[in-house]
Amino acid sequence: MQPILSAIPTNIITGFLGSGKTTLIQQLLASKPENERWAVLVNEFGQIGIDQALIGQQQEVFIKEVAGGCICCANFLPMQVALSQLLAKAKPQRLLIEPTGLGHPKQIIDSLSASHWQSTLKLEAVLCLIDARQYQDQRVREHESFITQVEVADVLVFSKADLLNVEQKQLMLDFAQQLPSPNAKTVFVEHGQLDYELLAYKRQQVPVIKRSLLHDNLRLNAVQNTASTLLNHHIIITNKP
Repeated sequence: MQPILSAIPTNIITGFLGSGKTTLIQQLLASKPENERWAVLVNEFGQIGIDQALIGQQQEVFIKEVAGGCICCANFLPMQVALSQLLAKAKPQRLLIEPTGLGHPKQIIDSLSASHWQSTLKLEAVLCLIDARQYQDQRVREHESFITQVEVADVLVFSKADLLNVEQKQLMLDFAQQLPSPNAKTVFVEHGQLDYELLAYKRQQVPVIKRSLLHDNLRLNAVQNTASTLLNHHIIITNKP
């Protein structure tokens, strides 16, 4: 077996169900450089809905689903196993990770920042897709998963821009300025057409603040903070056959 490539550029793509993640990932795969191998780790095929016909046409795309539960929950063992298997098989030049719409990307970031991954993965921009029409629903704005996703995002992707009016777009820009990392890149996209070069956008150093303060910044009601799950197991990638 050839050695697993080191420092693989890795992106986490988050967003609520219906925000446009499926379309975005399909477009990224369709527009990737022809000579690059990409891999996608998903919670399950049924949720992301990657079109199998598209995958069949992309000879340099490998997809792996996490068996036995959510990418973000439990002790991350299912994710670690699936990720190790995917990297060993695909030896990709870029990795996309798509957790469930209710996932906590901060936990994934912490897991992938562990020492045993640092020589293998290079965590690049974390993307968060937001449908501005969903944002206008108070239940979405106050949902802890939504708050967590936007808090760690390096690139805020406001999807379905063709359906937004001027006021809605300005509301999204005002919202972005209230985040702990106001320098996060903000883009509006139509039909998932995102410049793949944004995947390499510089990661932000988001300040650690109390959840209640974050809610104040976003003008949201306070919600109870969920305790972080401990990482109990490590899958160490080796270059052994």
